[in-house]
Amino acid sequence: MSKIVSIIANIALYAFLLFLCYEYFVKEWDPWMGFVVAFVLVLSIIIWCIPSIHASKVSPGEYPFED
Repeated sequence: MSKIVSIIANIALYAFLLFLCYEYFVKEWDPWMGFVVAFVLVLSIIIWCIPSIHASKVSPGEYPFED
């Protein structure tokens, strides 16, 4: 259930960022805010596409490798 909610929330957030890009680049020209929104959108897509950037299974108190 929580995975479905997470997917729906991600879709809504990406749609909102795309809407903001449209607002700032097409509807009313504001290149600074448009660049900031586009940068956040591109950065989030890069982090989503490269799984080694984000930690998926890290628990507090565990050392990730043996000495």
